[in-house]
Amino acid sequence: MKNTALALVGLCALLIGCSPKTDSGPDQSTPIVAVEPITILASPPSGADFGPVGTAFQLDAKQHTLQMLALCQTLADSVEAFLATPEVSQQQAAQASFRLCYQSWAANQLFFQLAFSPADKKTLQPLLDLIDTRPFLPGYIDSIPDYPYSGLIFEMDLPINEATLLSQHRLMDEDSAALGFPVVEFFLWRQPLDTTWHSTGDVAADSLIERRHQYLRTATGMLLADLGAVSNRWQAGDGFGGLPHRVQLVAVLASLQRITAVALLDDLFNEQALTEPEWHHPAMYSGQGRAYPLALLTAVQGWVGLPESTTAFAQWLDSRADRPMTAADLQTAVADSLSAVQELPENYPADSAADGQWATARQRISALALAFGQLSEQQQVPIFSQ
Repeated sequence: MKNTALALVGLCALLIGCSPKTDSGPDQSTPIVAVEPITILASPPSGADFGPVGTAFQLDAKQHTLQMLALCQTLADSVEAFLATPEVSQQQAAQASFRLCYQSWAANQLFFQLAFSPADKKTLQPLLDLIDTRPFLPGYIDSIPDYPYSGLIFEMDLPINEATLLSQHRLMDEDSAALGFPVVEFFLWRQPLDTTWHSTGDVAADSLIERRHQYLRTATGMLLADLGAVSNRWQAGDGFGGLPHRVQLVAVLASLQRITAVALLDDLFNEQALTEPEWHHPAMYSGQGRAYPLALLTAVQGWVGLPESTTAFAQWLDSRADRPMTAADLQTAVADSLSAVQELPENYPADSAADGQWATARQRISALALAFGQLSEQQQVPIFSQ
């Protein structure tokens, strides 16, 4: 329990403030995305009463990941329409579809925090790395103002196909993503249309434009396939439903705790987010800085319930005599976090000088992470803090 106690002390410290970090960005020695198999500590409390909650969690995962796939199929269709007719209206339609697909991916993060087993991790980890690797260096993909001839687009001897893009993904370092949401987003916001997407009659320029078309089409298709693969973990077989109730309890509590303490607090609300938004912004080009944490918190709220309402999880928590808090306590903490994040600028942190609003949101998310940490500790569930 020593590590658990230390993690809780760390979360407590966030409520009263802590010293700024001295590094200039995230630790590049560790993966940007990491999952762990479900871990059971010695002599854990029984999870016999958790069965209905685990069933509800699996049903939610099946339903919401299917909804995500439908939205992301619309994105793929919109990309094809844009490439067929690269006009402003088609680009805007594809951009709108991207926002919906990406927000749905954010809302489904709750279901991809832990692997069901070590074998499942071997499949899930690479898929997550392909789907959404950040930080993202756009110059590795295509030209940017400071590097007008950079990127894979300009490596004319390199064919643009699935095998090539897989081989180039994170080849140089962990920032050099060649696939996933950041790549699709970057291309969908590329302008001007005339010189970026339209044929010009110049052979050399048109070769680059054709490569750009092929890259966006290939990356979008691979993204949709990878999203289908991670969703299929919930749709097929008894992967989660076949786990013992105690293991399901660990998975649900650890996922809720990890979303708040890691995905929200340690990543999006890292102390350096305002000074180095390029490292912490979830979608720099599409401007979904506020929408992404709102999607994460709304997913958590859908699970714990609204104030004065109930869910399977809330009923389970309130049925326990040894609970460290009530369901209403958690529901209020989630609602307070949502309210605080809603006050942030739309494109937080890229256009944010709102230090007061940011500090309030961070403090409330810290309180929420601490609450889930206390619940996890009481149930002897491993705690994640970074």
